[in-house]
Amino acid sequence: MNPILEFRNVERRFKDGDDLVCALREASFAVDAGEFVAVMGPSGSGKSTLLNLAGGLDVPTAGHVLVDGVDLASLDVRGLANVRRQTVGYIFQKLNLLPTLTVVENVMLPLELDGTSARAARAAARAALGEMDIAALAERYPDDISGGQQQRVAIARAIVGNRRLLLADEPTGALDTVSDLWPSSDDETDEAAS
Repeated sequence: MNPILEFRNVERRFKDGDDLVCALREASFAVDAGEFVAVMGPSGSGKSTLLNLAGGLDVPTAGHVLVDGVDLASLDVRGLANVRRQTVGYIFQKLNLLPTLTVVENVMLPLELDGTSARAARAAARAALGEMDIAALAERYPDDISGGQQQRVAIARAIVGNRRLLLADEPTGALDTVSDLWPSSDDETDEAAS
């Protein structure tokens, strides 16, 4: 079985004026389905660049990025869009919610773009919003809810559907430190004890 994500000697260089900046150098790793990986480092160390490459939002200067066994460089624009809609869920650092769509419409959008009926997409979106404990906000607009609530909408949009790879660029930055979404250490202790 193929890893869900694989980097093979990936490099990404950028021009910054007259300087050439190497954001990633010879990055090689594989992530299996069901595996959880955290990428940590200081600002400017290449974390967002790595995620953008993994999600097909950027292309490497050298090397290969494979998602579910498919080399992203081998895909045309349509094929790459299909991978991003069907296989990869992405929680952006800046959230990228569409202000003219309601919360539920923002979450429905990837499914509708993929041909899911509006009725089925709305049902799946409401279920994802329920998982984020914000189902009551479904008909509101992003600008009418808090930053933490907007972040939950972005998470719901990333998990709706049958995504095999979930990429998250600082997904909990605007959430409360104590949240019903994430178990506290006491909850984990209680579960381990039972």
